[in-house]
Amino acid sequence: MSLAFTLINVVHFVAYALYILILARILLSWFPISPWHPLVRILRAIVDPILRPFRRLLPTLGGIDLSPLVAILIIFFLSRVIEQALLYFAIGGSINLGADIVLLIAQLLENIIIVLGVLVLIRLLVSVFSADPFHPLVMGIRTMTNPLVRPFAGFGRRGQHTGLDIPALITLVAYVILYVIVAVLVGNLLVRAF
Repeated sequence: MSLAFTLINVVHFVAYALYILILARILLSWFPISPWHPLVRILRAIVDPILRPFRRLLPTLGGIDLSPLVAILIIFFLSRVIEQALLYFAIGGSINLGADIVLLIAQLLENIIIVLGVLVLIRLLVSVFSADPFHPLVMGIRTMTNPLVRPFAGFGRRGQHTGLDIPALITLVAYVILYVIVAVLVGNLLVRAF
């Protein structure tokens, strides 16, 4: 039995190490660091082969690469399946792969909704504080979020006195509602699975 728990600890360590390496790769891509820097080269050699299949499958959403998010979720899903299998063989239990798949899809949807919602929230805050519309960061945020806000563009431009981006506000509310709906549906599915 201790062998199973040792293997579970190894699986957890590998999953969290890959998680940290993927996050480090993302963070380093935001800074003007040479791609030939030894740290960047080592990180890319480890992480890029993991992300490459996901990048082939997933399109970018408004310039946002979601492949690291999906890769992290898949890594933790596989970690959970391996852990359940090891526990099953060690102490006799059951493997509920269906519930794990539902949980993985739910986490993926929830995380995508959160990422997109945060981007729209940043756009909303930029409009509230009347940031310079020609600043590169503001232009980048608007470019990334334009496809997200476009369905609500008919609801008005900006508030007359506040500078509030009404379509962005409505989009943010829609994402919050969507998040709650997904969480409730997944909760109901998981209750039925167990």
